[in-house]
Amino acid sequence: MDEVSRLLEQGKAPQAAKQAEAYLKQNPADVQMRFLQGVIAAEQRQNAQAIKIFTALTRDYPSLPEPYNNLAVLYAAEGQERKASEVLEQAIRTNPSYATAHENLGDLYARMASDAYAKALQLDGSRQAIQPKLALITQIFPKQGGAQVKTAQATTTATAASTKVADAKAAQAREADAKLAETRAAEAKAAEAKAAEFKAAEVKAADAKAAQAKAAEAKAAEAKAAEAKAAEAKLAQAKAAEAKAAEAKLAQEKTAQAAQAAQDKARAAEEARQAAAKAAAPATAAAATAVAAAEPAKAAPAVDEKKAAQSAAAQEVEAAVKAWSTAWAGQDMDRYLDAYSDHFSPADGSSLAKWKEQRRQRIVGRTAIVVNVRDLKVTVDGDKATAQFRQYYASGALKTTTRKTLRMQREKGQWRITHEGTGS
Repeated sequence: MDEVSRLLEQGKAPQAAKQAEAYLKQNPADVQMRFLQGVIAAEQRQNAQAIKIFTALTRDYPSLPEPYNNLAVLYAAEGQERKASEVLEQAIRTNPSYATAHENLGDLYARMASDAYAKALQLDGSRQAIQPKLALITQIFPKQGGAQVKTAQATTTATAASTKVADAKAAQAREADAKLAETRAAEAKAAEAKAAEFKAAEVKAADAKAAQAKAAEAKAAEAKAAEAKAAEAKLAQAKAAEAKAAEAKLAQEKTAQAAQAAQDKARAAEEARQAAAKAAAPATAAAATAVAAAEPAKAAPAVDEKKAAQSAAAQEVEAAVKAWSTAWAGQDMDRYLDAYSDHFSPADGSSLAKWKEQRRQRIVGRTAIVVNVRDLKVTVDGDKATAQFRQYYASGALKTTTRKTLRMQREKGQWRITHEGTGS
């Protein structure tokens, strides 16, 4: 306030206006600075801006007479005397002891009267009775820009007494104005303090909200990172399982190739031995050949019958495995659970009844299920069999490929699962 007032007194109205505007951006509720901003606008002949500022002050602080007074002065400067008089009357109603408003209202009425007399004289110059009144008003309220008129000094005792009484009343009015100004300043200061508290509360609430948003973002980022880490771990496990399965398959192929090579070598050795024996002893070879020919002829039916039985059993096991996977994919729980033996032992150690209930809950009602059995290999040993294959499973977003082994047993003419394992 002091800096802006000093700049205004030094005639530096533009600098004062900038200082006031910068201050009000930080303290918009400061009524004194707002009032001073209106005064600066009036000094710069920016009447429209000044009227806007003082009008806003009368709306925000209707109990302050000063904004009404300055607003009336600006209206009078614009030639809107009627409007100015109405605003001054409002200032007096707000504070009947506000002497400045009374004085300005009197001056305004005097100017309005002077203008009216001048207009009447202009319209009818023959009306001589108007001349004394106009002269008298001119002496009390000289026209701007005209020659100064000397005011006659009253010398009567009555005039002196009247002047003394007027001075006393003016002093009382000034004292009342000073007290009212102090009261208004205290009210403005309280309003500023309240506005500052409200602003601090808003800042605190905004900080708390920002902190909550930041914590939520951090939590979401952590959850996203955990999901990504879990997905990476799952993908790594799947790749490791596939690599292990590929290694196992390669080892099986190598074992089969080695076995085939050994058989070929043994067969070649046997053929060589037989050729040598035949060359050394034709008769013995002929006899041996006859015996050998007779023995395979005798043993061949038994070997063929055993192979046929194993082949048929293997086909039955393959059919049972495919029926099991089809029932699973179709969510046909009766057929699916019937594929398991009453001697089946769940891998989690729970009872068979509990395991069956868990399987129902996990299968029934899911989205479409796909179960494919690939690279199926069956080994049959009497009433027991082992089925090894690569299982492809898909349901919704979940898709997995794993190696699976089913150990099966013939029960009442049907192959049922007694053990189910993965990864081997």
